[in-house]
Amino acid sequence: MSVKFAKDKEMENLFIVEVKGTFIFEDLNQIENKVHTEINSSRKIKLLVLAEKFSKWGKDGDWGDMKFMYEHDPYIEKIAVVAGSKWKDEMLMFLGAGRRQASVEFFLTDGEKDARNWLRT
Repeated sequence: MSVKFAKDKEMENLFIVEVKGTFIFEDLNQIENKVHTEINSSRKIKLLVLAEKFSKWGKDGDWGDMKFMYEHDPYIEKIAVVAGSKWKDEMLMFLGAGRRQASVEFFLTDGEKDARNWLRT
């Protein structure tokens, strides 16, 4: 598995998704299931996607399925992604920036501190 999902220790409603290597469709399903569980047991959440060691997308799966986003977006307040500059456009497109209720911002590698500050506001 190329992802980890964890609750942040400092911010109560922040969840961290760490992506390394190849991000496959099964990883996406696992993250969606965990987010769904947290939304059902909580209030609006924020996501911090740490993808500094992300290398590529998996080929298999229905990557264009937006059902999860449409059903759960009202419960996601903000999404910050930290990754290398070459992934900016793809990450923002994948996360639906500009097409969803949740605010989505991109931060360059080593920008985790800035991303956390943005998520706090």
